[in-house]
Amino acid sequence: MEIHRADKAYRKRTLLLLALTTLLCAVLLLLLDGWLQQVNAQLSASDPDTVRRWLRGLLAGLGVALAVPAALLGRGLRRLGLTARMEGRFPPRSWQTLRDVHVLRDAPALRWARRTESFGLAALALAAALVAWALWAWWRFD
Repeated sequence: MEIHRADKAYRKRTLLLLALTTLLCAVLLLLLDGWLQQVNAQLSASDPDTVRRWLRGLLAGLGVALAVPAALLGRGLRRLGLTARMEGRFPPRSWQTLRDVHVLRDAPALRWARRTESFGLAALALAAALVAWALWAWWRFD
């Protein structure tokens, strides 16, 4: 059975990036409460037109902000599936893994490659739906 060896440097970089991302999210979550209190105080004293513009920007921005990672994930999964299908093995030779994994060949590899491409297509569809929702929110609250 062939083994695709883990890349130790890649694993270290990935875990460091994950830890830094977690720390950043924790700090931003703590700051979010204060910001929301300021926005609440400001919008409570504002006219309805200002509140509508804020809501418009907030919903449209949220849709786009969620669509970007979904699109990047979809693109990466499609690329992984296509590369695996072309090489006839899963994972492809050029892909780095966090741990040692068994290499699949022929029919099982093709099934995994197609499944990965399908998930990538679903993520791209989700990104398109989120962008459509953002555009709808922008139009609806005009």
